[in-house]
Amino acid sequence: MDVIKKPKKSKKSKAPKDSSQTLKLAALQKKQKEVARVLNLKNEIIMKGLSYLEYMDLRAEIERLNGLKEHFTRRVEKLKQQAK
Repeated sequence: MDVIKKPKKSKKSKAPKDSSQTLKLAALQKKQKEVARVLNLKNEIIMKGLSYLEYMDLRAEIERLNGLKEHFTRRVEKLKQQAK
């Protein structure tokens, strides 16, 4: 039996490693999405109706999350500008 050997094709190198800025950007965007998701949940809870104390607690938490959201947005923009 003759065994036909196929010529070996050169393997393409894997996708280039992400730079540290790209990894930071991806991590920030992931955190940003999570904060947005939690904010939506908290807003839905408020719309259902709560006692005054529960409302005040949730309102303080929503304000904190909005601050985080703005912070992440600024950092993402800064990293995008640095990447250019």
